[in-house]
Amino acid sequence: FCSVTALHLDRPHRHAMHRRTQHRLVGPPRSRPASALAALAAAVAAGAVLIGTATSWTAWPGASTSSSVVVGVRGRRHASGSALAAARRLSSDKDGQTGPRRSEGSWRGLPEIVLDVRPPAAAGAGEHWRAPGRPGAKELRILRGALAGDEVEAVRSAVQCTAFEQEAEGSTNPVRTPVVVLKSRGHWTGGFTVDLQRAVEAAVEERIIPYMREVYADSSLVASEVLLRRYMASAKAEHALHFDHHAAATCVVDLAPLPSSGLFVQPGPGADSRMFVPLDTAGDAVIHGWDVFHGVKLQSGHERMSLIVWAKPEQDATSGLTSWYRALGDSGDVDAAYRLGVEAEEESRDMTTAMRWYSLAAEEGHWMAMSRLGRLSAEQGFAWTQRAAAVGWADSQVDVGDALQQAGDHAAAWDSYRAAAAQRHPAGLHRVGVCHLRGLGVPPDQVAARDHFEASARLGWADAQFALGQSGLAGDGEAEKEAWLRAASAQGHPAAA
Repeated sequence: FCSVTALHLDRPHRHAMHRRTQHRLVGPPRSRPASALAALAAAVAAGAVLIGTATSWTAWPGASTSSSVVVGVRGRRHASGSALAAARRLSSDKDGQTGPRRSEGSWRGLPEIVLDVRPPAAAGAGEHWRAPGRPGAKELRILRGALAGDEVEAVRSAVQCTAFEQEAEGSTNPVRTPVVVLKSRGHWTGGFTVDLQRAVEAAVEERIIPYMREVYADSSLVASEVLLRRYMASAKAEHALHFDHHAAATCVVDLAPLPSSGLFVQPGPGADSRMFVPLDTAGDAVIHGWDVFHGVKLQSGHERMSLIVWAKPEQDATSGLTSWYRALGDSGDVDAAYRLGVEAEEESRDMTTAMRWYSLAAEEGHWMAMSRLGRLSAEQGFAWTQRAAAVGWADSQVDVGDALQQAGDHAAAWDSYRAAAAQRHPAGLHRVGVCHLRGLGVPPDQVAARDHFEASARLGWADAQFALGQSGLAGDGEAEKEAWLRAASAQGHPAAA
């Protein structure tokens, strides 16, 4: 066993993070020759474990960044440079092919990077929220080569003969991109997807799921849903921030990665904390729990395809439930309390219970809970809203703008809406579009109104889709207007039906 450890504190900025670095070769000492350890030492000296020498995160445009970012690393890390190349050559298969060494069906030995995505204390996040004590909590893991090169090619080959389907009419999934469902409620679908299933089944069942079971210390986890999703940059370049609340854990294997494009995370309340996930090679996987706030943004021309695995305890996979939240909430878990509040508000319509859960989370600095509580509480509601808006939470910036607009302070409302729109918040973009259209706090400008409506509509905001369908702002006339009305209607917009 060989280990190198370091503690690094980024230079001060609003969302400073502590990150631990660890690099190890998995396996007993006798299985690693002295030459391997020497090559590893040379690789470390060249910066393989990123101790103050490289940046794994790719900063969101306009975000605060530090001079170096240190993350946890386990396993062999592929990197440039002769020393790193020598280290990689030591992991060659017996036939001389370079690549990650693995026993059949095992993830052990693959390069693994662990990124700390805790909410920042500088934004008021309490320690019970930042360190909930759950295995794998507030971590984002990268498993290099989760699908080997030949497996990636097998998927690409099978895709050529597979028909992708659009999201079902009336689906609550806001992504609405072409998909192929390979497994549903714990059962492989077979049929016309059988070639794709063959290409990924071993990786999912023998590599990804065992890895998740170990990371999250839950032997009952199974692949509940498996699908292949395709993002066409011309049609869907963004997926707004969200949680995968329906899954205990998520794995996304990127089959066409590009730097500064694709999956990003947002640990803090504002867009200045967003970071693209550093995926290098087709077949790299990202694994995270239900508590990681993330989205997708593509560069122009990037056609992204990803294999998605949603894991749950087996009883939840077959029933479609999410039973893990209640026990966690009862134990004081802040993220679970917030989720239970959402379920009480949106599913059972029990506002008293929702406020109780939101209050528990809000007291720990949970800005999303503050925002929800602000909408429900008659007594202290606006104070919670203002508190969340002050730390940069865009939902609350929109709510503050709405309150100011109703009070007749259009200039102040414009400022609050604009702060939310600057974070690519769909409601903030829509409100800015309305201000431009009606001249509220800003001179009327139909071009700017259309641009903001379109940006909001492409993020799935039904009000913006309806506005484009009803107004004369749609660029391509009646056909485009009808398309936007259909999109709004599919999301249940009452006036678009």
